[in-house]
Amino acid sequence: MSSQLKSNPDRGAHGPSALAWARTIPGGIVALALLLAGGWFLLTGLLEIINFGFRQPMFDQFKMYPNYLMLPFPDSVLQLENGHRPIFPNLVQVAEAQSFSANQNLQLAVGGGSALLMAALLAIAAWRAPDTSLPVRAACVASSCIGIFWLGNARMLLHGSELLHVYLPGLFLLLGALAVHRAAQASPMAWTSAATVCCLCATFSFGSGIAAFPALAIVAWYARVPARAIGILGLGIAVALVVYLWILPGDDGVRDMLVFRPIDSAATAMRWIASPWINAWLGFAEPPLYPWMASSASSDPIAHWLSVSANTIQSLLHLDNRQTGAIFVGLAGSCVAGYFLVRQAIRREPLAPVHCLVFALVLFVGAVSAIIGIGRVGNFIALPDDVFADRYLPWSCMFWIGLGILLLLQADQSSRRARAVALVIALAIPIVLMPSQQNWAGWGEAVYRIGQRAGAAAISDVFDARVFPDDDSAQADDVLRTLELLQQRKLAMFSIPGSGRLGERIGIGESSTDVAIWMDNTELLTDARTGLPGAHVRGIVMSGIRRTSKDGTLLIIDESNRIVGYALPSFVGKEGTTPRIHMPRKRGFDGYIRNYSADQRYRLAVLDPDSGISTPLSPIPSPAK
Repeated sequence: MSSQLKSNPDRGAHGPSALAWARTIPGGIVALALLLAGGWFLLTGLLEIINFGFRQPMFDQFKMYPNYLMLPFPDSVLQLENGHRPIFPNLVQVAEAQSFSANQNLQLAVGGGSALLMAALLAIAAWRAPDTSLPVRAACVASSCIGIFWLGNARMLLHGSELLHVYLPGLFLLLGALAVHRAAQASPMAWTSAATVCCLCATFSFGSGIAAFPALAIVAWYARVPARAIGILGLGIAVALVVYLWILPGDDGVRDMLVFRPIDSAATAMRWIASPWINAWLGFAEPPLYPWMASSASSDPIAHWLSVSANTIQSLLHLDNRQTGAIFVGLAGSCVAGYFLVRQAIRREPLAPVHCLVFALVLFVGAVSAIIGIGRVGNFIALPDDVFADRYLPWSCMFWIGLGILLLLQADQSSRRARAVALVIALAIPIVLMPSQQNWAGWGEAVYRIGQRAGAAAISDVFDARVFPDDDSAQADDVLRTLELLQQRKLAMFSIPGSGRLGERIGIGESSTDVAIWMDNTELLTDARTGLPGAHVRGIVMSGIRRTSKDGTLLIIDESNRIVGYALPSFVGKEGTTPRIHMPRKRGFDGYIRNYSADQRYRLAVLDPDSGISTPLSPIPSPAK
């Protein structure tokens, strides 16, 4: 190692010559480019959460809220949810309902903070990796930030409960890995006990968290932690399984999910591990994985190259990228990971913190892939492309973060040529991910608007079936039941000031002269619950946004000054590139009118919740003829 340090100026050899300094300049430029790329993905991912994290209950939350609101504590947090026991996420959601009106902000803050801490722990450990060149350290930092905040994971990053389900156990895993590293240095019993607590927390944050136990046990063995200390992890998983499978309510629902079909399960696991490559690149081949891929390939040069290259690979190898191709990609990644794992098992070399973290990630996701292969194989045989779904994607991204850092560190120690190739690939990855980063950012904005529309429809007592789920995540009956509970307790959308005054006649002030509003034609609809006529309105605040966003609640009144509906800010209201790198005001709004009548004339107004007086802002246009 000492000879390497002396011969490699990138590693900071003492007293570098002029030639050595000249050689470090390209490396510094590459390092800066990689750090900027990683920082851009981190920034845009965080801003996407801040700007467009869903502020209304979404998806399967409509099935979950009755447990949180109707059952006594602690039963409210102990119930089985889709085969999982997310006790710690449930605690956050129950606390949010009790103290923050179920406004989703606490979930977004805790979940987003967990994702940020995961990226920070990996980035800091990689930056401090011993005997590693500056460009490679920068590449490892970029890999950590990009892998966590790539917006291919937008579904899980923007949905508060999903954020908790993914990144809370991920954070506990990394904290446990750091505890294992400390256990290898001193106080092994105490630090392994801390790692066991982290594993228990991961297990009861989401079902896949149980995989933290074998992952950290192997890392502890790698790090030469004494066997008696590793036994604490063994005791921990035994306790976790007994509690998980036989003590907590709904235990039969967990055991019934286990299906043993080894070949199908192995193929499913490999395809699942390959998911990031399919979502970001190989899925552009015909027929594309998502409709946006075809349209993007026709207008975006990078997406066009991704489409051409993916189609070329598919035709030359005579395979389907999403079937056999995905199996080969997953198998290749698993074999490379297996090489590193076996090599470490043979050598049992001391582990730096970065190695503890990335080995933990690779082992963890490998165990999760086995769980997925056994527990979901039937679903994925029936719906093959579901294995690439966004709700599973973050886990497989963690595998490639860990494997990518291992490959970068290995290339850095091998040769200049290997390092150069690794850095070229590291520079190419953020470019390749740009089309998906942009399109999933747009998806996030679109789904945020649907959620806000759903909130406006709910407080307007209009059931617009287009904006509420009615599928496997939640049925229409679940939605209606949860909306009734939220309304009774004035939670979520019903906590908005003045939202309980639907149908009341209110006082009217002078019309506002400092607010200009553009409005589209009113859209007629039929209430899917009652069959009564309703209407959807939408518009943009062109000027005077402070008045409408800070001073009160947007509502719709009829000719008799009676409240007949509400509107919520729902979109930015002006064109702009995505993902956004600022925090724009949402000038666009969507609203609903209950029992719409063509004989009435309606106005948009803003309600001052303190005085109870509303200020008319704009007439509501008639429906298009």
